Amino acid sequence: MEALLIYILKVNIALAAFYIIYELMFRKDTFIRLRRYYFISAILFSFIYPLCTVEVLSSVFHINVAGQADSNFLIGDITSKVVDNEADTSSSFNWKVLILVISLSGTTVLFVCLCREIRSLLRLKSRSVKRIINGVEVLHLSEEITPFSYFKWIFINADVYKEDDLKQILWHEQTHVNQWHSIDVMISELVRILFWWNPIVWLMKREITISLEYLADSSVLEHGADSKNYQYHLLRLTYHKTAVEIVNNFNVSQLKKRIMMMNKSKTPYGAAIKYLVILPLALLMVAVNSTATARNDNRVSGVEAEVPINQVPPQKEESPVYKVVEQLPSYPGGQVALMDYFKNNLKYPVIAYENGIQGRVIIQFIVEKDGSVSSAKYIRGVDPSLDKEAMRIVNAMPKWIPGKQNGETVRCYIALPIEFKIPKKETKVQPANNSIL
Repeated sequence: MEALLIYILKVNIALAAFYIIYELMFRKDTFIRLRRYYFISAILFSFIYPLCTVEVLSSVFHINVAGQADSNFLIGDITSKVVDNEADTSSSFNWKVLILVISLSGTTVLFVCLCREIRSLLRLKSRSVKRIINGVEVLHLSEEITPFSYFKWIFINADVYKEDDLKQILWHEQTHVNQWHSIDVMISELVRILFWWNPIVWLMKREITISLEYLADSSVLEHGADSKNYQYHLLRLTYHKTAVEIVNNFNVSQLKKRIMMMNKSKTPYGAAIKYLVILPLALLMVAVNSTATARNDNRVSGVEAEVPINQVPPQKEESPVYKVVEQLPSYPGGQVALMDYFKNNLKYPVIAYENGIQGRVIIQFIVEKDGSVSSAKYIRGVDPSLDKEAMRIVNAMPKWIPGKQNGETVRCYIALPIEFKIPKKETKVQPANNSIL
């Protein structure tokens, strides 16, 4: 779950960054075709880059990590007492689950609304009649609504328009159809549904919609329509109602912006070079993501590769596991040796170290008859990173001296408290022995 939340956070940070760049640098120009590619590329990149790592780019930032020998921890008394797991977990409130539930609830509501919009669209299609007008196939409707298109469908009541106005409408909607503008609309709608809580995605959807209208308006004018007559035509349609929200409408609420764009002086072509700013921005995001991934790998996966994990193969016979025995299992060499093992192998997770997260993790496991460790689980946790590191180092322990009951070697539960502690006076994290590339 933590990985999912981090992924969602990265996606939304990227979307916000690209939108801010758009507002600062691209919003006032007339490169409407470039603008379309910019938004689609920004959305696709935002979803993909958190999954991509480039090792070379991880060296862009210098990273100091908590070293293996510098980890601070305390080992509590070994006991065979089995802690009540339910009592421990009930006291901690999982805010991550709450965030995910709220997010999914809003997404579900908006997705249901989208399904209703599509159903309304299909109902309109079922009531329509196919016609060929000026060589263009349309779906004729009897009610008076704003003409609109959805993928290859063009909905219109052709009987209420003059011939010249009808030509302009068909040019406009045919542009939406030929350039597949509905794909942009649906992508922006799905992003809004997924991240409805982020105001940036609402703003981005609005800009994507109006940019598509700019493109269609430009096409009408390129076909030879008189600019003033076309603008007056748009004004006459302002009272028409919109049938469905997820379509490309001939008339939209941002009519003033469309008219201003049509009358705007063209931006010099040389200014288009500013769009290349997205390349270093994208590279920076990939570098930061690669760096974060490298740090996580150093904290967890890299360590696990160095220390073999002792796993007990499934036993053919089910021997009883004792909670209380006459002679507890013991670590070879005693408490001092156990402390040395932790000192040489435990790494304080970087993310927990930097955020000042500390506390006691209790790991319960079984010492088998041959002294091997099995069935390890944490029964009291602090933070996912600390819990994982405690679990890793317990699973990697060498064989213990097994416990005994009535003079016989038996399987026995052990509860081992591991306390992660950051010294109050320490102000700087010491670098690890192995650098991250």
